[in-house]
Amino acid sequence: MKRSGKIFIVVLCVLFVSVSAYAVPITVDLVQNADYINGTPYGSGTLTYQSSGTSFTGSLSVSGMTANTTYQMKLEGQPYDDLNANAAIGSIGRWWVIDATAAWGGYSITDDQVAAEWAAGKTVLGYLLFDSFTTNALGEASLDFYLDSSYHTAGVPQPDRPAPGSVVMPSGGYFASFIITEDTAPWGTPLIRRDIEFAVSEAAPVPEPATLVLLGTGILGLAGFRKKMKR
Repeated sequence: MKRSGKIFIVVLCVLFVSVSAYAVPITVDLVQNADYINGTPYGSGTLTYQSSGTSFTGSLSVSGMTANTTYQMKLEGQPYDDLNANAAIGSIGRWWVIDATAAWGGYSITDDQVAAEWAAGKTVLGYLLFDSFTTNALGEASLDFYLDSSYHTAGVPQPDRPAPGSVVMPSGGYFASFIITEDTAPWGTPLIRRDIEFAVSEAAPVPEPATLVLLGTGILGLAGFRKKMKR
């Protein structure tokens, strides 16, 4: 193979890897929680999020909710299926011990109690209230979000976590549940939800459309250059 051909292939590989490493937007419909109000339908929504990035980021659109009402947006771990992600979420959010014999089906614990509860055979759920929204007079809301905060209730910072705007998600893959709950007791009852998967890294840039155009132009230019070299 000629030298120009080798260079062409190498550059194509580099460009392919660069583009494929960027985040891909994923759009899903939120699922009604059948256990809420004995299965009575309550709202609907669409979640769009990036498959990878420096945090969990995307947009949310809901309708059919109660008018002029505040709701919580949470990530909830899957301690049975992804223990690492569950621990990462709890480390920046809160911990809940699942116990059917306790009031509300469990109880809250602090960071220094987690190991002992696991050792006692309990299931410890990590969850994070990272944002909230208030519906309009039609029971609708739309917003963009970027996970960088940890709250106790809507607008009230979680006291033992970094200040809102400075929370950093641990790097790694996440299998978790995105859930929406009312901002009143019982806070843990999901109205609509969806199991999702995404990845968090220290640096995962999202390409602007112009960047993709430049990459494509570069590939076409290289193809033309190779053809010219053959002549």
